[in-house]
Amino acid sequence: RAHSDYTVGWICALPKEQTAAIAMLDHKHADLPKPPNDPNTYTLGSINGHNIAIACLPKGKIGTSSAATVATWMVGAFPSIKVGLMVGIGGGIPPKVRLGDVVVSTPIGQFPGVVQWDIGKANKGGQFERTGSLNTPPTPLLTALTRLETEHELNGSKIPEYLNQLREKWPRLASKYLRSDYHKDILFRSDYGHVSKDTNYDNASDIDDYDEEESCELCDKSQILKKKPREMRVHYGLIASGNQVIKDATLRNKLTKDLDGHILCIEMEAAGLMNNFPCIIIRGICDYADSHKNNVWQEHAAAVAAAFAKELLGYVQTSEVEREPPARNSLREVLDAISAVGENTAYTRTKLDKIEDIKILDWLTPTDYGLQQSDYFQRRQPGTCRWLLDSETFQKWLATSNQTLFCPGMPGAGKTILTSIVVDHIISEFRQGDVGIAYIYCNFHQHNEQTTSGLLASILKQLAETQPLLAARVKDLHNRHYTRRTRPSVDELYNTLQSIIASYPRIFIIVDALDECQTSNNCRFQFLSRLFKLQIHGGINIFATSRPLPEICQKFKESMTIEICAYDDDVRDYLDSQISQSDSKILDICREDIKTKITKAVGGMFLLAELLFGVVKSKRTQKKIMDALRDLPTGQDAYDHAYEETMNRIMSQDSDTVELAILVLLWITCAKRPLKTLELQHALAIEAKKYRIDEDNLLPIGDMASVCAGLVAVDEESGIIRLIHYTTHEYLKRTQERWFPEAESAITRTCVTYLLLDDFRTGPCQTDCVSMFWPCAESCAYRERLRLFPLYQYAANHWGKHARKCSKLDEEVMKFLNSKANLEASTQALMRRWPACLYADVPKSVTGLHLASYFGISEAVNAIFQPGLSADVRDSHAATPLQYAAMNGHENIVKILLATGQVDPDSCDKSGRTPISYAAKNGHEGVVKLMLETGKINHDFSGEYGGKLLLDAVENGHKDVAKLLLAAGKVSPHYEDEYGETPFLCAIRTGHTNIIRLFLTKSEVNPGFRDKYLKTALSYAAEKGYRDIVELLLTTGEAAPCFADYKNRTPLSYAAERGYRDIVELLLTTGEAAPYTADYKNRTPLSYAAERGYRDIVELLLTTGEAAPYTADNKNITPLLYAAEGGHGDTVELLLAAGANPDDRDNKNKTPLLYAAGKGYKDIVKSLLAIGEATPYLSDKNDRTPLSYAAEKGYKDIVELLLA
Repeated sequence: RAHSDYTVGWICALPKEQTAAIAMLDHKHADLPKPPNDPNTYTLGSINGHNIAIACLPKGKIGTSSAATVATWMVGAFPSIKVGLMVGIGGGIPPKVRLGDVVVSTPIGQFPGVVQWDIGKANKGGQFERTGSLNTPPTPLLTALTRLETEHELNGSKIPEYLNQLREKWPRLASKYLRSDYHKDILFRSDYGHVSKDTNYDNASDIDDYDEEESCELCDKSQILKKKPREMRVHYGLIASGNQVIKDATLRNKLTKDLDGHILCIEMEAAGLMNNFPCIIIRGICDYADSHKNNVWQEHAAAVAAAFAKELLGYVQTSEVEREPPARNSLREVLDAISAVGENTAYTRTKLDKIEDIKILDWLTPTDYGLQQSDYFQRRQPGTCRWLLDSETFQKWLATSNQTLFCPGMPGAGKTILTSIVVDHIISEFRQGDVGIAYIYCNFHQHNEQTTSGLLASILKQLAETQPLLAARVKDLHNRHYTRRTRPSVDELYNTLQSIIASYPRIFIIVDALDECQTSNNCRFQFLSRLFKLQIHGGINIFATSRPLPEICQKFKESMTIEICAYDDDVRDYLDSQISQSDSKILDICREDIKTKITKAVGGMFLLAELLFGVVKSKRTQKKIMDALRDLPTGQDAYDHAYEETMNRIMSQDSDTVELAILVLLWITCAKRPLKTLELQHALAIEAKKYRIDEDNLLPIGDMASVCAGLVAVDEESGIIRLIHYTTHEYLKRTQERWFPEAESAITRTCVTYLLLDDFRTGPCQTDCVSMFWPCAESCAYRERLRLFPLYQYAANHWGKHARKCSKLDEEVMKFLNSKANLEASTQALMRRWPACLYADVPKSVTGLHLASYFGISEAVNAIFQPGLSADVRDSHAATPLQYAAMNGHENIVKILLATGQVDPDSCDKSGRTPISYAAKNGHEGVVKLMLETGKINHDFSGEYGGKLLLDAVENGHKDVAKLLLAAGKVSPHYEDEYGETPFLCAIRTGHTNIIRLFLTKSEVNPGFRDKYLKTALSYAAEKGYRDIVELLLTTGEAAPCFADYKNRTPLSYAAERGYRDIVELLLTTGEAAPYTADYKNRTPLSYAAERGYRDIVELLLTTGEAAPYTADNKNITPLLYAAEGGHGDTVELLLAAGANPDDRDNKNKTPLLYAAGKGYKDIVKSLLAIGEATPYLSDKNDRTPLSYAAEKGYKDIVELLLA
């Protein structure tokens, strides 16, 4: 046979795919000589009369470019190849596609069979449009596919027959390539990440050779989705191809959503062929393109794909193939095209990285203060507050690093508006500079999100998102918690923030209204302590405003201070503007009197000027205006007088207007969270016992604000309707009994009437979205329900909280609790996990007793519970009313249910949790105590049962519950669960110092405890950055700083790698930290610190005299090489001064100078040449010198340095 006899080209990406292909040949042919320089290796043979050349990509080379290169050489060697097959393995898109199925590329809609998912462009509005769709497969193959699909429907596939032939012909392949009991088709929930054996101990970057054979033995089996067994299937449709392995269910689902749900498979080579090589893509499915991806199914998937290819060739007519043009005619430009694709891919990957970065930043905190900044800044009176910006004190603060400016001011002095002006000024001033700016607007309405961790996360998010690339430390933090569904501790956030701050030359942090920062859990004090600590280590500038509370002023007693008050000129300007805008002749006549007398009365409080002008503006005659100006209130009670006058004006309106105003004010004042304007519109449209929304009843937004005489404002940017100031809220709450005594009843009645609307009688929306971490599709029925009924989310989540405060239960509540469909519909909104609907996760068969217990409504529980009705009724998740009450800490309901004698205090739901375990996890000490007093809790309290309860309490930081559990039984802080976690290690991992102190009082607790990986408690604390815990363990005298784990890593090694300077210093002061210890990669603490550029840690380690700067790791990389490659100039200088060799070489023969020159680090090149006297002409294994790299990259300054 000659080269020209071969008409079919079969390309594989992996050796195992090539093995399966060769096993399918009817006959194998002798080799033919190759053209000179052809790197391919060919296997020749025939199937069903077609002569075939099989080639495989070079080992380790995958992706679109490699596939195109192999195809190019193939058609050069075999000029008669007309059609091609790309046969191998790929990732399937559940639920339609399963492991062991086959996916074949065929045209779907606008797509020709394969789309390159990482090529595209950004359209207006930020929508990403993929432009990498490729050419349609050749006609003979599509024709054969049509005939084959029909044959499969009539008589079934021959794939099983061909696999049996493989068993007989190649028995050695059978164990791997044929399906057996070893092949389990396991699909985990898309929001559940893989749990690796190394998850708790190292970053992924610490693992040189990741073993994809790793099983999911540590993964939670309850997260597996159940599927009915079925036979293998062949699917025809769209394959997504790209240059990146996808092992992320969220990204997989997003690609599917972006391509209208058409994708069946994801792989890496097809896009390199289809635009210029006439071929079809056949993929056996070996994984689900998620984090649980492993090698178990790969050989079998390769075999079924090859078997399908063989069957397909039986339907391809040789005469049709011969009529096709040679493939090489269309491949002449393939390499040029691939080069262009590479450039596009690099650009697109940057875009995709940005998308992933946004997801990570939103995971840190969804809070966005940008909307508030815009709202506040737009409300300023133009030209005001120049007195602050031009002041000598402010200018000094602005010009000098490491300064704090504290601006106290009375309520209503204009602190928030002034803060927005300062933020805008700093952003404008440093627009071109490399300056970090973060700001926070504290608000008493946002206590749930404005915790210490929430505030630090907001600062971290703002500083990280303005950097060109998302910092590795932020990604590390995300990766550490994402798969476990945990949140970062305060210490972790602080340490990450510290490292981000170190990357900026200057940082400004602005905090408004510290007095509104919550004081529960010592939040305000902790936040300020961390902020000042950041200033000590990072030299940041802090700007803060607050009411002049003594406890806050004390914290800023050493700081620069400017008292905030409304300057007379600013007040006069404001009043002048308001009079002009009013277009009132009477006000214009009284202009000077109004400006003079109100300015004098307000005493520097801008808000008061606004309120008093509202009083004056309402007068209709000149005499009444002058009378009002004469009687203006002043002093400390001025606000109450102003609010009183405003409320009297409201009450003097006609009855309909008064009724509307009171409803608006009571809703805004008593709502459990800020309300959107659409929510309030729907709340006000509800009529008693009418279960349809009358569109004619929806009020214009402007009317809702206007009837309230200036007490209500609408934030245009966020759509929130709110009271104008927190003093307004304080006044209305204080006088609630006078103005709207039945507010809680009114809101409860409206909410339950809304939930009883006829529109919800169909029950929950029967749609699922793909992931709890990805929003629903546009077509999602639940999303549409929320759009049509804006109050639905609020009503479902908060009706019970309002009902609990009512003196008497409204009859509508009982009607709702007995309306099965409406009640179950509301549970979808109450119990779903935002932002996805995930209906499958929402419990069904929830009764009124469940919901009344959930919200703790005693009167409703007593009303529902009647003789003959079981108090132990279970929902579809096997949860009882007792569990609902326990998880939310409602002791009153727990007592009622226990008193019935019908409930099992130790009943388990489907997740294996009991009432006491929910109470322990959520920190409800009273409920835990009640449950223990029943005497009916699991007898194994000193073993696994009690241990898990203690773990629940510890992981969530509930010291009092932990103390109660320890006292109740002999549960040990060293109890070990199936994952090797103990309460003691859990307390360290989660940073709960108070619980560790509790444990250390127990004689059985060993501070030097080591887990099965030999890792000590001290190593965990050092790795997490918990300085207080490190110090606590060291003071016991039993925690040895020199103990290494199974990877030979010490506490010092972990602290140095993470950049925790204070912990490194603390460990070194013990004299036992052993800074010279090298781990299993032969890396020292100095090596890790140098790689990350932690100059202060490098300096600390070098001063010990025990950290050698010349120690190389297993790759022969020294600390100097790491620092030079990373661009850490100050660290390079330190190491050179300590005696590091400037001509160190790694395994690639690269020197520090080679790395620095190739990456454009001019200052490092200068240091190496001047301080270290590095040899400039040393070459690497590719015979490249520093000069050649610098010249290639166009670094002119470095070229001149090297030639000097």
